[in-house]
Amino acid sequence: MSNARVTERIAAWVAQTRFEDIPRRVIEEAKNQILSVLAAVHAGHFSEAGKVVTKALRDWPAGKDATFIPTGERMPLHTAIMGNAALSMALDYDDYLFAGHTGHSSVLVTLALAEKIGVSGKDFLLIQTLANEVGGRLGAAVVLGPHNGQQWSFIHLAGGALATARVLGLDAARTCAALGLALGQPTCPLRPAFFGSDAKVLLAAMTAPTGVQAAQFAAAGLQGFDAIIEHEDGLVRSLGTQPLMGAFEGLGRVWLSDTLSFKNYPGCAYIDTAIDCVLALVRQHNIDARKVKSVHVGAGPLTLGMDALAAPYLRGVDSLPSTLNFTVGYNVAVALSDRELTARQFSRERIRDAAVWELARRVTVDLDEAMADRMRERALVRSVGEGGEERWQLDLGTVDLAGFKASFGARVRVDMEDGKHFEAEQEVPFGGAGRSADERRRSVEEKFRRETRYTLRKEKMERAIDLVLHLDQANAAQVRELVRLCCSERA
Repeated sequence: MSNARVTERIAAWVAQTRFEDIPRRVIEEAKNQILSVLAAVHAGHFSEAGKVVTKALRDWPAGKDATFIPTGERMPLHTAIMGNAALSMALDYDDYLFAGHTGHSSVLVTLALAEKIGVSGKDFLLIQTLANEVGGRLGAAVVLGPHNGQQWSFIHLAGGALATARVLGLDAARTCAALGLALGQPTCPLRPAFFGSDAKVLLAAMTAPTGVQAAQFAAAGLQGFDAIIEHEDGLVRSLGTQPLMGAFEGLGRVWLSDTLSFKNYPGCAYIDTAIDCVLALVRQHNIDARKVKSVHVGAGPLTLGMDALAAPYLRGVDSLPSTLNFTVGYNVAVALSDRELTARQFSRERIRDAAVWELARRVTVDLDEAMADRMRERALVRSVGEGGEERWQLDLGTVDLAGFKASFGARVRVDMEDGKHFEAEQEVPFGGAGRSADERRRSVEEKFRRETRYTLRKEKMERAIDLVLHLDQANAAQVRELVRLCCSERA
């Protein structure tokens, strides 16, 4: 795909792609993503921020378009999307791909539209995949820039717009208009809000519904700029310090969905391997956290970078979950102490435990050169600098993502007061791309069961899992049934 007419070509691909064009392995990853996102919504419902979101939405105008999960309350379309997206992001417990956290819009917008308008299971998986593919490419195009990961909230403008355009049956021209309208005001979160407040909870919640509205306006005839992505004053050059237009190559041939990864713990993906190591050591050696002298974590540059960005916003026992999600010291300490890392470790009561913070002060984090080298070797963005001038290149049209690994490696050493020490290392987190397909499927099923056990009866839980795993055989009524299965009178 040349740089010219990128927006139009994306719109045409979204409007014309059929379910049969998507490889079976990609469809299976989409099913995993649905279970992971729904589990994150349930976990977010019980968080402090999630409770505030629920309380606020109940004061908004009533409606019956779509469902707020897991309470089962019926709300207007845009309100339900906002509420569900806020809960799914409340604990940073979502899925991710290269390069973006797309599930907040690709899954939850499609789910709400399926309730209001009616969508078969095959169409659901198709629409979800299209939103994933485009959203990830938008993030990849600006990966060299001031934002990263969840901060690319503008991808949910596109996800909401493209999902809605496809559900409404818009042609390529109207889909292009929807994309142009949605990205006309791309969001750029400010760092203090992202790391130091609850504002992160609202990033997808305040963008995905706007994308939906943009498509509705386009359907009514409103025009958007048809080169909003590639124009010299467009999205990519406005948000990226070095635009990587090769991110838009390979549509329909190279599937970013092959890089989908699923979190086993709330928090930033870059700390997951460290927690994998900690929990393995605790369980293998029955470590008593009260007798730990020190912990050393060696990790890659992304782990250290996010830890450093969050550091100015730490407030000790008064820290917010949105800050702690990126903080290696707290996560390692509380996982050692509790032998788990779940939503419970981000409750106000748990955060205020001085003993956890005392242990966190004995956790050090340094760059592990070997892990950093592995990450660089597997990186899709590569340096092509010449003559002392560093330039970067990404061409998704020429890569094979089937063997992609989410390389966020870590080494952990726990030193005990009695002189003993225990060590572990891991390169790819459990649930991450690069682990086996069977392991990742088990991971999301267990996550769904773990996070819905407080709200769903076992028979509803298992029925929901079965429906998702056979979603490509479901009709529109059965897709709506999935929503009902994910709700409880007790929520």
